[in-house]
Amino acid sequence: MDINWARSLFTVWVFVSFMLVLYIVLHKRNKRNYDDAANSIMEDNDTPDNEKSGH
Repeated sequence: MDINWARSLFTVWVFVSFMLVLYIVLHKRNKRNYDDAANSIMEDNDTPDNEKSGH
Protein backbone atom coordinates (compact mmCIF):
# COMPACT_ATOMS: atom_id res chain seq x y z
CA MET A 1 0.00 0.00 0.00
CA ASP A 2 1.71 3.15 -1.20
CA ILE A 3 0.97 6.80 -0.49
CA ASN A 4 -1.36 7.20 -3.50
CA TRP A 5 -3.62 4.48 -2.15
CA ALA A 6 -3.84 6.30 1.19
CA ARG A 7 -4.57 9.57 -0.59
CA SER A 8 -7.35 7.94 -2.58
CA LEU A 9 -8.93 6.46 0.54
CA PHE A 10 -8.70 9.81 2.31
CA THR A 11 -10.37 11.57 -0.64
CA VAL A 12 -13.21 9.04 -0.67
CA TRP A 13 -13.62 9.38 3.12
CA VAL A 14 -13.80 13.20 2.90
CA PHE A 15 -16.34 13.01 0.06
CA VAL A 16 -18.57 10.56 1.94
CA SER A 17 -18.36 12.72 5.06
CA PHE A 18 -19.30 15.81 3.06
CA MET A 19 -22.28 14.05 1.52
CA LEU A 20 -23.41 12.93 4.98
CA VAL A 21 -23.24 16.51 6.27
CA LEU A 22 -25.26 17.74 3.28
CA TYR A 23 -27.88 15.05 3.88
CA ILE A 24 -28.22 15.98 7.55
CA VAL A 25 -28.42 19.71 6.86
CA LEU A 26 -30.83 19.52 3.94
CA HIS A 27 -33.13 16.82 5.33
CA LYS A 28 -36.73 18.03 5.75
CA ARG A 29 -36.82 16.87 9.35
CA ASN A 30 -34.23 19.53 10.31
CA LYS A 31 -35.89 22.39 8.41
CA ARG A 32 -37.72 23.74 11.46
CA ASN A 33 -34.50 23.97 13.50
CA TYR A 34 -32.76 25.97 10.79
CA ASP A 35 -35.79 28.19 10.23
CA ASP A 36 -35.95 28.92 13.97
CA ALA A 37 -32.26 29.82 14.02
CA ALA A 38 -32.64 32.08 10.99
CA ASN A 39 -35.69 33.84 12.45
CA SER A 40 -34.10 34.33 15.87
CA ILE A 41 -31.83 36.99 14.38
CA MET A 42 -34.79 38.97 13.09
CA GLU A 43 -36.75 38.60 16.34
CA ASP A 44 -33.84 39.77 18.50
CA ASN A 45 -34.29 43.08 20.29
CA ASP A 46 -31.66 45.49 18.94
CA THR A 47 -31.87 47.98 21.80
CA PRO A 48 -29.15 47.71 24.44
CA ASP A 49 -30.08 46.52 27.89
CA ASN A 50 -29.42 49.27 30.45
CA GLU A 51 -28.86 46.80 33.30
CA LYS A 52 -25.96 45.11 31.49
CA SER A 53 -24.29 48.35 30.38
CA GLY A 54 -24.14 49.75 33.93
CA HIS A 55 -25.73 53.14 33.15
